[in-house]
Amino acid sequence: MATTTSAEFLIDGKSFVTKTDGDTATVIRTSTGAALTQTEIEEAGDYYNSDLKQIEYAKIYDLKFGSDYISKLGASDAWMAKALSSKQYKDAFKKATGQEAVNISSDTTIKSTKLWSPTPINRDANQRSTSRSSGKFIGRYPLNESHRVKFDYLQVSAHKHVANTAFTNEGSTGFADADDRVGASIGRVFLPMQPGLSESTSVDFNQARANPVEAAAFRLAQGAINPVDGRGSLKARAEDFMEKGVGEAQKMLGDITVDDIAGYFAAQAVGNASLFTRGTGKVLNPNLELLFNGPTLRSFNYSYRFTPREAREAREIKRIIKFFKKNMAPIRQKGKLFLKTPNVFKLKYFFKNGRQHPFLNKIKTCALQSFDVQYTPDGSYMTYDDGSMTSYQVSMNFGELNPIYDTDFDDDTNDMGF
Repeated sequence: MATTTSAEFLIDGKSFVTKTDGDTATVIRTSTGAALTQTEIEEAGDYYNSDLKQIEYAKIYDLKFGSDYISKLGASDAWMAKALSSKQYKDAFKKATGQEAVNISSDTTIKSTKLWSPTPINRDANQRSTSRSSGKFIGRYPLNESHRVKFDYLQVSAHKHVANTAFTNEGSTGFADADDRVGASIGRVFLPMQPGLSESTSVDFNQARANPVEAAAFRLAQGAINPVDGRGSLKARAEDFMEKGVGEAQKMLGDITVDDIAGYFAAQAVGNASLFTRGTGKVLNPNLELLFNGPTLRSFNYSYRFTPREAREAREIKRIIKFFKKNMAPIRQKGKLFLKTPNVFKLKYFFKNGRQHPFLNKIKTCALQSFDVQYTPDGSYMTYDDGSMTSYQVSMNFGELNPIYDTDFDDDTNDMGF
């Protein structure tokens, strides 16, 4: 069914259009009639399209406009409260979606409906419509989830990857986080919460050893490279280092004897360190310590069983699977000489009020590292009459592009943090 886009209309000084697709419609906040404010953009999050300068404010699920006809997307809570309670808002949406508002004369209705014209329909070679409501992919499973019940959900949005060009700029450290380089949104998928949600945060520590002889050699070398006597030339430092020799090492190590030093290096020279222990009955204290080696990157795994219950839902599942596979694929440039980095993903857990879930972790920008589809998860090949599989098992592995640092956390008690 073709998507119908209304002309712009104003509500409380803000400009909107509606995009009606079948039995639902999306309320879009536009910037042409009244500019978007920074507050609106921040509240909208991923619902803000920076390319089109638009915000998907809300979704109308009930074109009969019952008591709970609209659901929040990127709008504020205050705006949603007015949309659900104000007759002015409801009447404006009825006009925009082609529904007859209450207490409007027939002349007014005829005049107003002339303002709403459908967008041109783009068709492929098979005469199928390629038009979508916002120019970006929006997928949802399950399709017939009741909007009257507020569900928690996972939103996965795909974005263009932006290279770290600051790395080549003079005077720049070049280490901009991936979250600061997120490109334009390509689309998003809404999925239900699954059991087994978890996170695993770790840092890399390695066991390190430094025996007294190695420590003395380090101090000796350090003194040669950075002498305290002012002999700054490289030649002078080398001469100074050679002059100290074994006698200086013995002085640094205290009670170790020249024979011990000779025995240690002799064992090292023949490649058998145990000969030192055999000859002296001693081992050098390794001064074992666990030392910080660097951060690690987290990964997140999800597994979904998609079971279509109608033809429309089967088509939606197919679109969702293709969305993930396409956006994780390397991008081949014209001429086929280079491959660009695949698109990246942002994952966000939403609470039933449409906000970041206060008791689940945040996730940084991710790459989709693997995407597995099992077309016969029930152990046998079964299809519906149209060829759709009766069930699909999908497994996804996302990897964060940047580690977690202490500066990523704040003191907001309403936020679980990363």
